[in-house]
Amino acid sequence: MPVTLTVDPDGVAHLTLDRPSKRNALDRAMVESLRDRVAEIRDRDDVRVVVVRGAGGTFCAGADIADWVQPPHHLAVTMSELGQEAFGALAALPVASIAVIEGGAFGGGLELALACDVRVATDDAALGLPELSLGNLPAWGGIARLVDIAGLGVARHLLLTGELLSGTRAVELLLVSSAHPAADLQAAVDTSVARLLAAEPTAVRLTKQVLAALGSTVTSDSALAGYTAGLESSRGRKQEFLDRKAAARAAKAAAAHPIDSVDRVDAATFTGGSTS
Repeated sequence: MPVTLTVDPDGVAHLTLDRPSKRNALDRAMVESLRDRVAEIRDRDDVRVVVVRGAGGTFCAGADIADWVQPPHHLAVTMSELGQEAFGALAALPVASIAVIEGGAFGGGLELALACDVRVATDDAALGLPELSLGNLPAWGGIARLVDIAGLGVARHLLLTGELLSGTRAVELLLVSSAHPAADLQAAVDTSVARLLAAEPTAVRLTKQVLAALGSTVTSDSALAGYTAGLESSRGRKQEFLDRKAAARAAKAAAAHPIDSVDRVDAATFTGGSTS
């Protein structure tokens, strides 16, 4: 299951992105699984707090770029709307939620964290919205939430520059609530959970309703995603990104097994074959 859900006896729901081999990058199956797990939480009476985290030491590397290289317009719109639905459902839960950010929260991963009520990070975590460098815009509700949380000036800077922030810097810009050394992260999460559990549930639900009514919205997310995904420049940038990642993996594998690499090259030389 790409996203797992467990609920402990204290009423804390643990929602875990479980695709560590891809740094929990969000493909369609993961977003659908997230939507379904959030629906399960919404239908339960025993959940008081939701903790969202990624398996394997990384919160979320963002949308899986492979899904966005060549999607037709209608599919890009559909994937955008699916992400908006899943993240919107998380934000609309009548209980408080915490994103536990370690490793990285990039693009759609940061949008997911912004859909939570509280964000706790390691001080060396990396957070950012690099979509513009790939020819896209954040399309899962993150722009409006970023403005609400950190202000228009911070949103403008992060979107236009694509700068990656450390957890420590993200606290200064109000993007996350607190940042801690990795060894202290779980204790900080436990403290936040205890504070949220101390609040009266009906008051929490009503407060979230009031805050939701004050929130910003961007109604053109899905249309913009469909348009930018169809641009040749956008597709080319994403393919270049995937090619660089593949080359880096190949170089890493060759460095780890230099003898095997030489043997393959020698075999190709003598047989006229290919090393691919």
